[in-house]
Amino acid sequence: GFPSQACSHLTPLSGVQVDGVVLESAYRNIREAARNNYMARLFYYFPGFEFILSDSLNLSNLFFSTDENLKIMSCPLLLLHAEDDDVLSVHEGRKVFEIARNTYKDKTKVKLIIFPKKLGLGHDYISYNSELPSLVR
Repeated sequence: GFPSQACSHLTPLSGVQVDGVVLESAYRNIREAARNNYMARLFYYFPGFEFILSDSLNLSNLFFSTDENLKIMSCPLLLLHAEDDDVLSVHEGRKVFEIARNTYKDKTKVKLIIFPKKLGLGHDYISYNSELPSLVR
């Protein structure tokens, strides 16, 4: 989703001060996201798929490396993920949280909110949750 893509472009903005960053359905990097996506997993059986995927993105300067960009961040970080996300598993969101917690000196600046499956938010509807504005504050 868009928030992780935005995080992939933080490097040129290093030094810019922001009040905080919110990542929705974040992933560590595009290679891991594709490897753990059930649809993309089917294509990994084709010889050269991972090479073609990563080479095409690298040639376009699209690295989508949230894991690396977290290392240069110090502003408050809020991670949002839904338990029923079938595009990027909640496991991937927890991994991003772990990386951030291990990287940030001030652990209180990193927060993960996992929305229960019963809400039916999936990959695309966290931003529609009526409680979201109060959670972001």
